[in-house]
Amino acid sequence: MATLARLSHVGFNVPRGIFEKECEFWEKVIGLKRIHANDHAVFFTADPLRDHEFIIYAVDSPVTGYGQSGCILNHVALDVATAVEVDELTTRLRAHGYEVEVPPRGRRQNKATSPAGIHFEINTPPYTRTGLQPLG
Repeated sequence: MATLARLSHVGFNVPRGIFEKECEFWEKVIGLKRIHANDHAVFFTADPLRDHEFIIYAVDSPVTGYGQSGCILNHVALDVATAVEVDELTTRLRAHGYEVEVPPRGRRQNKATSPAGIHFEINTPPYTRTGLQPLG
């Protein structure tokens, strides 16, 4: 039986009116690298060995954001290597005027929401699985 190996990428619909602002947020505030684009989609990566993991699509229909009725996505979580990097992103987000929640946890984490309403976490990974042991 085939099994999934990892998450390949996520794609988000955002209103066309704030498409450029949303793309600039993920590139200039969060620091993802813009790989390629067309008139309705921009592809980003954090991993230099991958083409993309993150896509923003411009759509003309209404899109619900975090906390709104009908929003299908609760959040997306992104890992960084160290607590210092979580703190750096927290400072950067606040410097750009974004509200950032820093929950009291055993590891460093922050939570924020993009201009289009994509709620996300920046985390240090709680652990890394090594070896080929089956899950479960």
